[in-house]
Amino acid sequence: MYRPTAKQGKAWVLLRSGPIHALLVGGSRSGKTTLTTEEVLCRAARYPESRHLLARLRIAHARASLWMDTIPKVMKMEGLARNKVKIYETDRLVVLPNESEIWVDGLDDKDRVEKILGREYATIFFNEVSQIPYDVITTVLTRLAQNIPGCINKAFYDLNPVGRGHWAYKLFIQKIHPITEKPLTNPDDYAAMYVNPDDNRENLPKGYIENILDNLPEHKRRRFRLGEWGDPEGVIFSNWKVVDEIQDAVKRRLRISYGLDFGFSVDPAALIWCGMFGDDLFLDELIYETELTNQQLGKRIKGMGIKDIIIADSSEPKSIKELKDMGINVKGAAKGQDSFFTIPETLISTLTSPASARTSFHPSELSSETSTGSPLMVSFLVVTPAMDPPPHARTVLRPKIPPIILPP
Repeated sequence: MYRPTAKQGKAWVLLRSGPIHALLVGGSRSGKTTLTTEEVLCRAARYPESRHLLARLRIAHARASLWMDTIPKVMKMEGLARNKVKIYETDRLVVLPNESEIWVDGLDDKDRVEKILGREYATIFFNEVSQIPYDVITTVLTRLAQNIPGCINKAFYDLNPVGRGHWAYKLFIQKIHPITEKPLTNPDDYAAMYVNPDDNRENLPKGYIENILDNLPEHKRRRFRLGEWGDPEGVIFSNWKVVDEIQDAVKRRLRISYGLDFGFSVDPAALIWCGMFGDDLFLDELIYETELTNQQLGKRIKGMGIKDIIIADSSEPKSIKELKDMGINVKGAAKGQDSFFTIPETLISTLTSPASARTSFHPSELSSETSTGSPLMVSFLVVTPAMDPPPHARTVLRPKIPPIILPP
């Protein structure tokens, strides 16, 4: 039977009486999600007719983890029998006897997000925020607006710590804005607490910490056992920063190229502009959007007036042909095996417009383990070999995705 520990009791105090935004961060199986879900349930019971959202990036993960595991477990802990509540499996909705609602949803589909935005909430719990882009967080937070007498609306977050370039580290630990990196004007509205497996030892299977967590590879042990922030193993980019603009003198001498990766439902289509000057490489995201058909994508590209060649991921020849038929100068990249690419050693800059370029693309966290999931990363890898490496370039081993080499 689950019994809250002393440290978890302190975490519960943070959630209950702390600031508007509260983050629980730490290693694996430390009880972060259970604690937070328990407080959400208590808030729902405390404030009649209130509405509460538990969200993960992927709906499949939200259903398997939150809906099918955590919520039933917490209801049992709180002595709330299933026959005392209304449960709507299709909508992933629990309605308490006081008419309060608890919703579980994913943020990886435009239609689901639109439904979320159609309701107001007293509590929003973002689960595993290491996976959720900051622009999605800020969009959903606009619905933290339900007006319930006596209730202070709150947003809860949890994660296993990742790289220090992640927006959660900047926002909750450094107390700076994730985009502008300027000090927060309201730092007291954000608080974080570390909760690690040792703080939940009495609720874990015997030997789990010693036999499983203590024997993980070092970078995983630091993350899942010790709950430490740090760059993942195999980091590709660490030498980067955000810049507001490029000087006119530099603009006139930039070598320009474009990279395109196709996407639709879960993964967005991504178009990136690259400019190289000396040892500096500048990146700017032009398109990063889901639900774009090739016709819509082509129309957007033509509207930008791009005349230079666009190098696209060649895994979708049909999409490339459709863009060509629209008069767009696009060519597929040739792929080879066991190759490598070169990047500048001194500086990679991402421009401050549009916002998604700063929130979805964190070069310091793109490693051989994570780069496969980033359309923007693929776009960058497409265009990078097109440019002659600067004098001080270094060779970086390819990640697990097939190497991308420009055609002759």
